[in-house]
Amino acid sequence: MRKYVREMSVSRSTYRHRLSGEDVRKTRILITKDAWKLFPGPGERVALRIGARRFDAEIKSERCECVPPEHEHYHLICPALKGQTGFKNGALVVIAKDSDGGYRFVEERG
Repeated sequence: MRKYVREMSVSRSTYRHRLSGEDVRKTRILITKDAWKLFPGPGERVALRIGARRFDAEIKSERCECVPPEHEHYHLICPALKGQTGFKNGALVVIAKDSDGGYRFVEERG
C-alpha cells in the first residue's frame, strides 16, 4: 500500500505539489482531491505550457487502496515533463491555470 502525504496547496488558479519519486518515474503529477475542481475530469486532454512550449497532457484516474475504502487518484500525465528542470523527486512544483484554459508548469523556488 502507498500513502500519498505530500506538501501541497490549492487556490482558484494554482496547485502546488511536492513530487514523489513515483511521480517523476511515471512523468505525472498527483492531483489531490481538493484540487480536482481546478482541472478537467479524467480522460480530458489539456495543454501544458513548459517554458515557451506547449505540450499535450491528459488527466487520468487510477483506482487505489492506499487507505480504505477503495478510491481514485487523479494525475496530470505529460511525457514532456521527463528531464525538465525542476521535475525531480522532492521538488515543489506549481501548476497554474492560464486565462486561455491551458495550464503551465513552474518549479517553485525558495
